[in-house]
Formats: sequence, structure tokens, C-alpha cells
Amino acid sequence: MGLEFGHDLGPRRALRGLPLSPLVTGYRHLLAQQQGLGLRHIGDALVEHGRVLRVLDGLFEEGAGRRWQHIGPDRLRRVGALRGEAYRPLLARLETVQLQDPAALRRILLYQLVELLQAHPRHSEPGTAVSLGVCPTEAAALVRAAAACHRLTGEQRRAAEELEDSWDTGRVRRAARLASLLPAGGGGDALLRRRFADIAARAAEADVALEAAQEAERSGDARVAEDGFLKAARLASDCPRARLALVRLHRPAVERSAGPGAVLTVRHRPEAVALSLHSSPSSSPSPSPSSSPSPSSSPAPAPAPAPADATPERQVVRLTRVPGGPAGFAEIPGASSAVDWVDREPPLGQEVRYAVFPLRDGLVDGPPVVSDVLLVAPDASALRSTTGPGRIDAAWTEPSGALDVRVVLEGPDGPVDGIEVRPGALTATGLSVGTYVLRVHCRYRSPDATVVESAGTDRHITVNPWPTPVHRLDATAGRGAVRFSWSGGQDADVRLVSWPADPPEPGTELTHDPATPWPAPLSWEAVADGLAPPPGSVTRVSALAVLGPHAVAGPGLLVECPPAVAGVRVERVGGGRARITFDWPAETGQVMATVEQDGVSSSHRVTRSTYVREGLYVDVPPSAFTVALSAAPRTTDAVVVPAPGSATAVPAEISVSYRVVPGPRRGLRRGPALLRVALSCAGEAPDRLPEFVLVARAGGGRAPIRPLDHTDGTTLLRLDGGALSVGRPVELPVPTELRPPYVLRGFLLGDGAADVRLDEPSPPTLVVR
Repeated sequence: MGLEFGHDLGPRRALRGLPLSPLVTGYRHLLAQQQGLGLRHIGDALVEHGRVLRVLDGLFEEGAGRRWQHIGPDRLRRVGALRGEAYRPLLARLETVQLQDPAALRRILLYQLVELLQAHPRHSEPGTAVSLGVCPTEAAALVRAAAACHRLTGEQRRAAEELEDSWDTGRVRRAARLASLLPAGGGGDALLRRRFADIAARAAEADVALEAAQEAERSGDARVAEDGFLKAARLASDCPRARLALVRLHRPAVERSAGPGAVLTVRHRPEAVALSLHSSPSSSPSPSPSSSPSPSSSPAPAPAPAPADATPERQVVRLTRVPGGPAGFAEIPGASSAVDWVDREPPLGQEVRYAVFPLRDGLVDGPPVVSDVLLVAPDASALRSTTGPGRIDAAWTEPSGALDVRVVLEGPDGPVDGIEVRPGALTATGLSVGTYVLRVHCRYRSPDATVVESAGTDRHITVNPWPTPVHRLDATAGRGAVRFSWSGGQDADVRLVSWPADPPEPGTELTHDPATPWPAPLSWEAVADGLAPPPGSVTRVSALAVLGPHAVAGPGLLVECPPAVAGVRVERVGGGRARITFDWPAETGQVMATVEQDGVSSSHRVTRSTYVREGLYVDVPPSAFTVALSAAPRTTDAVVVPAPGSATAVPAEISVSYRVVPGPRRGLRRGPALLRVALSCAGEAPDRLPEFVLVARAGGGRAPIRPLDHTDGTTLLRLDGGALSVGRPVELPVPTELRPPYVLRGFLLGDGAADVRLDEPSPPTLVVR
């Protein structure tokens, strides 16, 4: 192995100085990549399956013909090209390590092999090393050396693997703590022993600088003290005493290192504290204090001035005031070049200050910019409120670490008592009209067990007058119109509206919003009996009490106006029945016919299929009556408004009967036949009656055929309707101008003929032979 590790060559005393630490920056991340690929050690990524490694005198891979190939950067690049995509990040990282330190890969591999051998149940057998991919000729020597090497505990192994990270980033105090956990003198590891010496020297140098700075501070020389603390902070970047001293010596005039007139502001955010670094135009730049040069023994030489366009590096720390104890010190993670940060885990209920240190090469490069003291007591967020009649409802979001809240509501007459406070919300009722101020203070437990409050967030709320709601809404239906009445709403503009969707529940409080305005009042036509809904409509009518920008929803009811039935015709068909015909209204399942006579009514329903198949016949009296047709309602709980003009008046039943009576005998012969016409009426006869016409149709040598209408034959007689009266038949001789045989038939002509029934005698009695 050579004298680099301080041991002799040869199997007898081989490798007594095996490495106790990889001493590689970023080793923990490299190890995570390796374990993510399921590799036992980094050698599994360097050689093909089945090949072996030599590790005693360097890092070699067995090649073809048992020739050994040294594993260097070129070999790593070739392996990276042959391996899959998953291996490339690990191999690229190993190549970077190899370029920085040619002995680093061998040191890492030996460290991992020793750990695997010591943890294996058969750690004393050379075959165990062979199974790990070690050349059989070196297996026995490696096993003996691993058995003699210190066995590290879990805590010691973490310290060994993180030591170089702390040293490389200048965290000397942490590196010293980690070194104290490892075997003294490096446990035979010469390189680790030298690292221990470097750490101890740097820590001692930092202590000397601290003592000199403290002496200067005690003597009142703040400038020299500041330079001394800056030197100590550069020597040990994680030295809390140096950082705290720089914050303690903070003066606005020395904020020059973070930029001319730099100011650090802090403010609460939900569950966090936000920091922002910005320039203050009121401050003037000052020359930067010179930093003391590092001694020649220090591995961190003074950095060269950064380019003018370089982005400055910064580090943010939080200092926590602890009563009766040292100030807490914590670094705030975030981008080193940022000017805004967020502390996501501030100590609630405690006073803190924040400091931003300028960095160069990761080390403190000047005095910090320090914020004012902040009591970490975030206020409630998202404070919002709504109002109602004499009521305020408010809600907010409390920080998760708050104990509780204290709520104060002040009105025109002072503080308001009897507020109902719930987690994250409150309700105050019985309020008078006016402006109120709501303040919410969050309460936190401080380190000394006292309770501290946040500054409080407030909201100005105005309680406006609200209308009295409508308690009850009634409707009275007439033909074609409906009249509404209500109770309540005395001081409000009561509007009858129809909501486009489901109406709000009665009592719902509404505030005017231009984006979602209230519905306009009903646009139904106003008539003498109220409002006329459109025929065929079904409307949910609701009351809305309005007062200024506020309204309260009231009760509602359903109003239906079935469509009108057109083309109604009523015809008596005899036997005390009447036939009703009409045009079936669209979208109607049933039609209802109501017959009314002398104050008594009867209803008849018919479906469309029945009407088409059988028609509509109803029993009617002989006296006058009316028939009203309407489409059946589609709803069961609606106020039904019959459509206007849907009643048809039918006069009393009027009939005209006629008979042909043989003439009186005159000896052996009879005189001319007589036509007897009689009028009957259930009530008073109308003033105008149709004309009666008697028509004859001759047979022409054949059997005569009955006339079909008043033009189908010869008119023999005409009798004016005015000559007829109830109970006084009229008799007229039938002219004998035609030669028998012929057939007689009477017809009614003129106005009202359709309303008068003609009772005809038996057809054989009308044949004249």
C-alpha cells in the first residue's frame, strides 16, 4: 500500500492503517446514490459482473488474460458509456472525486469494504472478501487488516462520513465535535490524524482571535473588536460566539458590507416570518473594514475581490432570546444569493432577531445587517366578515401554534359584550346600526410560561339597516288573474319575483351584488283582478323584502295558468246530452270540462287518447248552461288560474216539430193534407227563430227519395219563425201542385238554426201517393 497510510507492505503486517473515514466531501450523498442502485460498494459500479478488484497497492480491475488495468478517470468514462442511464450520475460523481484526489476512490472502497467485512458473520474468512469482489490473492491480508481495524459505532460512522463536509465548509466547531467522537489520533489512519491536527489548529486560532476581540470590546475599541470577531468567524464559520458578538456590535454605520444603506426588514406571515433585504436611501455608504489575513497555516487563504457583476453570497441566521440562558442560534435555509427569505419554523412566543452575513467562498466576509427585535406572535390571517340584521359574523384562520385568541368588538357605544366566539369564528347579535371595529389577538406560550399576544389584526365593519321580512304570502285566483297578499315587510319594498334557479330559503339574507343581481319584479300584466300570468305558464312566485342594498328572501308559492282551449263547439245531440269538440292544447295530458247551470256545476276529465277515440259527451239539462274548458294543471300544489275567455254559453233547448195530417173528409173524398208545426222550449223562447221550409221531391215514375237539404226538391211552404209560439201549433194546407208520388221533408233555415232542434216525424208518414 505504500507509506501514505503509515504501514508496511507484505501479508504479515498488511494494511494496519486502513482508513477510518472516507474524507470525501459529499460522501453521504454519494452513498445514497450507491444504495439507490442496490450496490454493496462502489467497486460494483466500476467492474463488470464476475470481475475482481485489487486494492492493496492501488485500484486495479482484472482484465483479459489476467492482466490488471488501473481504474482512473479514463476507465470511469468508459464504464459510464457502457452502463445504463441509471448509473451515470453515480459514475460522474466518482469521476469528479477521482480528478480532485487520485487516491480518493481507493480510500472510499477500502472504507466500505472494511465496514462490510466487520458486519459480516464470517468476517474472519478470506472467502468473505472474495465474495465482495476482492482478488483472492489479497483477500486474506484484507481480512486480517479489517479485523485489526477499529469497529465504529453508528454515531462514530456518521461522524466519520460527515467530517470532511464540515471542514470543507469552514464549520470548524462542528468538525471538532465530530472529531472528538472518533478514535484519538485517527486510529492508525495517518490522513485522518493530519485532518484532526488541522481542525485543532484552526479551532485554536479562532479561540485566540475571539479572546483578542473580547478584550478589545471590554476596552471599548469597537472597531478592533469587530475585526477580531470577523477573523474568528472566517476561521470558524459556525462559531456562535463570533456571530453573536458581530450582531451585538451591530451599528447602522457598519452595514456597509451588505451594500450601501442595507436594511433588513421582517414581517409575520402565516406560520412563518418573511425577511427582505433592501437599500435605504437615507444611509450613506462607508468603507468596508479590512479583514485580518488568515495565517499561513490556515487552509483557507484570504479570497480575492469578487467581480463587480458577481452576485453576492449571503447567510441568514436567527438569534433567539432565551431568558436566563444563551441566545439561540440557527441558520435559515435558502438561496445564498437571494434578498428575500422565509423562516418557516420560527419559535412562537419568543423574541428573535435576524442577521444577514455577507459571504465569500462560503466564509463570513463582513459585519452583518441586523433586523429589529421581533416577537414571534403571528396574527390571524384571512380575517373576513359578513353582516345581517343587527348581526356580525366573522371568521379567520389561526396559526397552528397559537393557544387561542382574544377578540374585542367595539361599537359606537363602546365594547360589545356577549360575543359568541368559536374556533376561528364569532357571531355577535343584537347590534344597533353603526360602525364597529373587530380586533383579533392570537395568544402564545412564551419560554418563561407566560402568555404573549400578537399585535392584533382588525377590521372595520358597518352594520346597516335591514328590511323586515315577509312572513306569509297568499294568492287568490280568478279567471285569467291572481291577486297576491302578504304579511310582514312593513318597512321594506316588497317585490314579487321569480328566481331563475331554486329560490333561497325564506329568511335568507341577501346583499346587492352587480355580478349576480336580484331578479326583476314579475312582468305580468296588471288587470282589474290582480296580475295576469301568461297562459301555459308555471311560475314559482317568491316575496322579496328590499331595503337599500339589502334584502331578505320571503316565502313563495306556485302559480299555474293552464293554456287556453281553442276552437270550442258545443252541440246538443238529444237524449239530454251534448257533444263538445275543441282543439287539443299542446303539452297537455288532460282537459277538464266544467258544466254549470243554475249555480250547480259538474266536472268531466278526458285524456287525449280517449278524446281522439270517443270524443267528449256530457249530460246537460234542457235549460241554458255554460261549458268551460281548461287544460288540467300539471302540478298538484299550485294556485291554478283558469285561462280567460274559456266559457261557452249554450241557450236553453228549443225544438220545432212538424207533422203532415190528412185533410178532413168531405163525403167520399178528403180535403188537402195539413202541415202542423209546433214550437217547444224549456225556458223563454228567443225573439228570433229560424224559418221553416217544407220541400217535396217527386219520384218520376220511381219510388221517391227523401230530400237531402232544402235545395234538393221543390219548396212547397215557408213559415216565418215569428209565427211560432210555445203551445200554439200552426196548421197550413199542403199545396197539391205536384203529382204523386213524392216525399215531403222540413228544414230550418236562417239565424239560430243550429241552436234549434228539428223533430221529424216517421219518414213513411211523409210519403204522398
